[in-house]
Amino acid sequence: MTSHIGTRCMVCSEKFTFEDDVVICPECGTPYHRACYEKSGSCVNTALHKSGGTWKPSYDVGSDGAENSETVCAFCGYTNPPLTLFCRRCGMPAPGIHSDANGMEQRYDGVNINDDPDAYNRNANSGMFIDPFFVNFSDPLCGLSPDEDFDGVKLAELGDHVGTNTHYYIPLFKQFKELGRKFSLNFPAMLFPEFYFAYRKMPLMAVLALILKVIAALPQFIYLFSGTSDFGILSVFASQFDVRSAAFRGVVMLGTAISYAAMFTFGMFGNRLYYDHSLKHIKKLKELFGGMAPRDVITKKGGTSALLLVLFICIEALPYAAMYLIRFFSMTGMN
Repeated sequence: MTSHIGTRCMVCSEKFTFEDDVVICPECGTPYHRACYEKSGSCVNTALHKSGGTWKPSYDVGSDGAENSETVCAFCGYTNPPLTLFCRRCGMPAPGIHSDANGMEQRYDGVNINDDPDAYNRNANSGMFIDPFFVNFSDPLCGLSPDEDFDGVKLAELGDHVGTNTHYYIPLFKQFKELGRKFSLNFPAMLFPEFYFAYRKMPLMAVLALILKVIAALPQFIYLFSGTSDFGILSVFASQFDVRSAAFRGVVMLGTAISYAAMFTFGMFGNRLYYDHSLKHIKKLKELFGGMAPRDVITKKGGTSALLLVLFICIEALPYAAMYLIRFFSMTGMN
């Protein structure tokens, strides 16, 4: 079969030639360079697998039969292959996405993805065609090369370490690498940093966030306990402080400032901290295995942890439970 000649491999985006060693997915018929297929470990054309469709050749030509030109990213100026969906340097959406006149066909790097109902959506009221959002959702690595180097770590290894939500993190990591960005907004890390870092298997950062949260809230709890005797020994302890003094009000304001500073820092730098943590963690694993850590090890050591998340939720809830138990015993005379 030679229908793949002139089309592009979905893994490396290079055109097939007569000299290439090509393998074909037995399920959907998608062609790959043998080396690319072995690197990916399986067929990445999940859109066809879901729909039960069959691969059809799609070439880098426009509706007039002329070959499409390379696309230049308007954001960073990088020259991308024809029909690239998003820039390979900065991850921003690239111009040159091809659609036919009716908006019914769309290609990514010369590969027809119009069979994927999740690759685009339509406005139910107007029937307006909307191009896919920034990344190739049929590929966990967002269409980027799995062998791309990130300071000694391959992108495929980063993807395995992230595990879930790679479509959010991989484009961010690409921008951190290419543009030197240090910050990006992460709402979970801003509102609940201790839970975010625990879930992403960063327990030391989770402990630091929890300590800062306790320090920031302590003056307010002292103020609360000092105004009542319902909390027993806690009220006795709080009564030793002059909560009406200017000094104590300054401490309360300092605690509030610490709280807002921590929210801003973790919210703006949480993704970067996770990126640096992932690189460092993968490098350590590779050193342990002589420079090449098995994929299942990286996947197991990375990813997310519901257990750590539940643990930190319990740790944070414990003082509140103890506080209300003390109040209950104090009010019922059981102290």
